[in-house]
Amino acid sequence: MVNAIVAFVEALRVNCQLSSKVGDALAKLLHTRLDGDELFNCCKCLQAEKIDLGGKVESMAAEKDGLAKVIKESESWLEESELRAAKEREADRELKEELIFYKKETMK
Repeated sequence: MVNAIVAFVEALRVNCQLSSKVGDALAKLLHTRLDGDELFNCCKCLQAEKIDLGGKVESMAAEKDGLAKVIKESESWLEESELRAAKEREADRELKEELIFYKKETMK
């Protein structure tokens, strides 16, 4: 009977160790599963952010094209304005020369 009691106590001890090991393994598995879920959620968030950023890039590209058009129009307007200003300066110079000529004529 003593041997049976010793064997029973030994079986209980081994069972407790085994239960502890199984509990540790389950805890690690649960922790790994939670980490996997967190990674999955993070991946989903990153994919959504990627799509959002893709939309922003497309929007910025369209805005860039619009701004390039405005710049081109502004450059064209500036060139035209510079030509008009050059013509006005030339006309002003000619008028000044005429004024000097008429002043000289009236002085004679």
